Amino acid sequence: MIEWNPLVNTRFSLDGEFSLKTGYLKTMQFDSGKESRWLANSFVPREFPSLKLALNNRISTKSGKTEFEEFKDWYNHTLRYGILPFQVNRIGFKTTKQFLKSEEMGVYKFTETPKYDRIDGISIAEFSLEETRIIPEVEYIFLATENGEILFTENNMAMVA
Repeated sequence: MIEWNPLVNTRFSLDGEFSLKTGYLKTMQFDSGKESRWLANSFVPREFPSLKLALNNRISTKSGKTEFEEFKDWYNHTLRYGILPFQVNRIGFKTTKQFLKSEEMGVYKFTETPKYDRIDGISIAEFSLEETRIIPEVEYIFLATENGEILFTENNMAMVA
């Protein structure tokens, strides 16, 4: 799975509404005239028709490219012009849980090519995404010792917090 470029910020601006993809609600009408509705799948993809991302176009990152160049290169080459899906922390969700090994991630794909606008050293990328699936969060399994230390377990090995 392709990850979001770590040299590019993930502060998405949710302009407008996001919606649930259509076609996932099934309806059946009985002879009596009553209707029954249910989800055809346990996961209904969310669509984000208008996301914006402010990218710095002046200051170079660790790679020597600007944040805008990093995003454009990642989109064009790593994602093959947006054909391949990628994963990033779920858009619009924040966790307050402690002791997480990994946060809940969303798998997204671009539904249109990003459009770029430049304003005084900042490039604004505008695009739309579709969430295709969710990767659940993973919590550490932890144990408390007699002296109050917390031990995290990973691969059947204990680590001191």
